[in-house]
Amino acid sequence: MESCSSSESGPWRLFTGLSACEICKVEELEYAELPGSGDSCCKLKLRFVDPSSNMYGKSFKLTLPELINFPDFVVEKTWYDTAMKRNWSSRDKCMVWWRNEDGKGGNWWDGRIISVQAKSHDFPDSPWERYLIQYKIDPSENHMHSPWELCDPEILLEHPHIDHEIRDKLLSYFTKLDHREKFDIQALKHVAEKLEFSNRY
Repeated sequence: MESCSSSESGPWRLFTGLSACEICKVEELEYAELPGSGDSCCKLKLRFVDPSSNMYGKSFKLTLPELINFPDFVVEKTWYDTAMKRNWSSRDKCMVWWRNEDGKGGNWWDGRIISVQAKSHDFPDSPWERYLIQYKIDPSENHMHSPWELCDPEILLEHPHIDHEIRDKLLSYFTKLDHREKFDIQALKHVAEKLEFSNRY
């Protein structure tokens, strides 16, 4: 948030007793234009939902810009859980997705974990940038990564999905749409299937 010059106060300034990782539920979601830049952003209202957390029941707002040169710090829970279960250790091989400098597309880079250590002594259990990775293609420079940035091609990620009953209800509504609206949805689906598709404002 500080690197984006955000005027919002992060939860670490609003509340005391935060853990290294907190489980939240998205209560509000709005895509907008980042003031003054013209770039897209996502405005979220997040509520702490883990009953064992000191923050349980409290909420905060967060404006999330499009992160190009900064790692994700708001991570979908299924993805986070899968990454944490992997229990990465030193010498493990991994792959990391690097976006191209122009922000369009990217490539998987093969690497190996050189060391595992907490980034901050204040949060010794934090997974944030815990792994030092050396890449095959550039062994002279090492990079810090969080577990959700590392990929093990042997482990399949179970993606979240909607309940079958809700899905069937939605599909029945789609069949009732008039021709123009139906065409718009099909056109959007066609665009979204392209490799270079990016969800922009």
